[in-house]
Amino acid sequence: MDIKDFNEWWKTGDISEDYKKLNKRVLFEEIIKYLKNRQIIVITGLRRVGKTVLMHHIIDYLLKIKISPNNIVYFNFDLSKESIEEILKEYKEITNVDYKKENIFVFLDEIQKLENWQDNIKGIYDNYRNIKFLVSGSSSLFIEKKTKESLAGRSFDFKLLPLNFKEYLELKNKIELLENPLLYDNQIKGELKKYTISGGFPELIDEEDEVKIKKYVKELIIDKVIYIDIPKVFEIEEPELLQSLISIVSSSPGIIVDYESLANDLKRNRKTISNYLFYLEKSFILKKVYNFSRNLLTGEKKKKRFYPSTTALTILYNADYGKVIETLVLQNSDFKFFYRKNSKEVDFIYVNEKVIVPVEVKTKKKIDKRIKINMLDFMKRFDIWEGIVLTEDYEGEEETEWFGTKRKIKFIPLWKWLLK
Repeated sequence: MDIKDFNEWWKTGDISEDYKKLNKRVLFEEIIKYLKNRQIIVITGLRRVGKTVLMHHIIDYLLKIKISPNNIVYFNFDLSKESIEEILKEYKEITNVDYKKENIFVFLDEIQKLENWQDNIKGIYDNYRNIKFLVSGSSSLFIEKKTKESLAGRSFDFKLLPLNFKEYLELKNKIELLENPLLYDNQIKGELKKYTISGGFPELIDEEDEVKIKKYVKELIIDKVIYIDIPKVFEIEEPELLQSLISIVSSSPGIIVDYESLANDLKRNRKTISNYLFYLEKSFILKKVYNFSRNLLTGEKKKKRFYPSTTALTILYNADYGKVIETLVLQNSDFKFFYRKNSKEVDFIYVNEKVIVPVEVKTKKKIDKRIKINMLDFMKRFDIWEGIVLTEDYEGEEETEWFGTKRKIKFIPLWKWLLK
């Protein structure tokens, strides 16, 4: 494609209607706060989650605040391998905008496809303060490695995740469900099933053929990450081992991984297993959560649980329904911890500077007494007053006297929690 084809606003003054009709992601509002800052904006995320659309929405915003169309240039390295200098020279020839003097915005999509992109950008960034770069890439491993090497202190990083459930409903124009959830609870539950199967990929929101969804996820996401993205950064001797690890985790989400044991099972060495899991995590295929400890560094040294990053992978590999729902919860949250000590377990632990909240995920209609005991045991051990159990439909609160202290457990239907 020619650079003119990428930048239709040079002729029309506007982005394509194909982009305009799509809802803006939550991350859009966060990124535009940084447009006036000097630093490079770096957007990473799993393949097919909408990074290109997000970039065009930012371009649309710039046009609306009266930035001249000719002062915005976009290029996608997925389709071409031109150098950044060549792009800027061609841009100047077509628009007559002197990129060395005028304030311009430069959008570079799928930047990891360009060799030595970080050195290219560093030289231009350091010499021309008038240029604002926004770049995207499908591998945080590749982007982080290069930005730390050459662009330290020169970038702000953002991660674009698959659609959360609320964004999914907005993109499907189901606004009435969001405005009146109690009135449309059955419809919401129906959409939740569809969302779970499609995994939050924007292009799949209207696809109901499960076979097509599985083919899309396998061929356009997993295979591309395994055979293109990861090998571009590291020498991978066994892409099939990456495939095996994805299968193991996605068919048993929340599996506690002991690197040594897994290495023995797969007849590989421990370091290889550790590295390959790390590559998959940084490529947004897998997520890792740590066993909770007051000393978070201690928690990181304990065994870890791994989940697929999206429910679409659990569907592809036929995971148990309860584990699919656990993955759904993790996909829609920023939980980084679980809890396990002896026979006591809690699915997730929410942690921020001020609060710690245990969260249990249950799909059965009847709440097992053991669930409450595990929750209360955690609350007593860490002096926590309140916990949450996500249920299929049951809603309520229970206060319990536990070892001389009142504790509260809130029961919240999963679909309601997802809309908050």
